[in-house]
Amino acid sequence: MRERKLSSSLANKRSKLSFFKNKDTNRIAFFCFGNRDRADDAFGLLIADELVKVAPQRVFSEEIEDISTFLVNSVDTDKYDSIVIIDAVDYGAQPGSLLITSDISNHIRSISSHAIPLQQIYDYIKLKNKDFLLIGAQAKSVEFMKDPSPEILKAVYEVLDLVKGI
Repeated sequence: MRERKLSSSLANKRSKLSFFKNKDTNRIAFFCFGNRDRADDAFGLLIADELVKVAPQRVFSEEIEDISTFLVNSVDTDKYDSIVIIDAVDYGAQPGSLLITSDISNHIRSISSHAIPLQQIYDYIKLKNKDFLLIGAQAKSVEFMKDPSPEILKAVYEVLDLVKGI
């Protein structure tokens, strides 16, 4: 019974990814945010570790490059039509729950330590007429020098399964 619920949940999340169904996958950039020293805040970086193996030219990590640099360079170019942001967020859900949305509302807040707020990143991407998708995971803990929770690790594998082929 639990497998059926998980499969149903994955099917529902996959339907949200239909946003990219007829897009050229080479024109989709992934912006992965986080901080490995703050437990579940490593969510986006853990996903970047795997995505960069299959699409290194389309995966940008704030761990490697300053956010403002890759944001401006990637969004201002005609090279990418669609931007996917992957980050730990706080939206009041159960730890490890995924939020997949093309609309950022003010009650969703990033918990990453990056200098530019998620809302401003979203506004900039929309200003440049790029398609946008946020894949966020509710963190359980962002305690300094702690490992990611089992809930966030499960969410990492779920996202990697969802974005295969994008």
